Amino acid sequence: MSTAYDTNTDGPDRADPPARSRPTGQPSQLPDWMRDPPPARLTLGDRVTARLLRVPGAPRLRHAWWMWRDRQRLHQRFPNSFKIVAFFVSWGLAVALLLAAYALFSLA
Repeated sequence: MSTAYDTNTDGPDRADPPARSRPTGQPSQLPDWMRDPPPARLTLGDRVTARLLRVPGAPRLRHAWWMWRDRQRLHQRFPNSFKIVAFFVSWGLAVALLLAAYALFSLA
């Protein structure tokens, strides 16, 4: 007895061999320019940045910038508290906007 739908729950066809990386010792099929690309050209921004980083105090400033960028934000440290406070702030803002609209319409 045959059914109209597939009852195979083993997963994909086992006839296809799994994808493998090329075996060691075999040459790569990639062209030379892909295996050994030319070095990237310096842009104007790269040259200006290189000159600016030679300014005294630039490494300390760069390190401070990295530390500031990688800091953990308040909403990441306290996600639930931030959501509760944000709810009440947005509610207060909505009430303030409604009161402002009411005040503007009551002037006419």
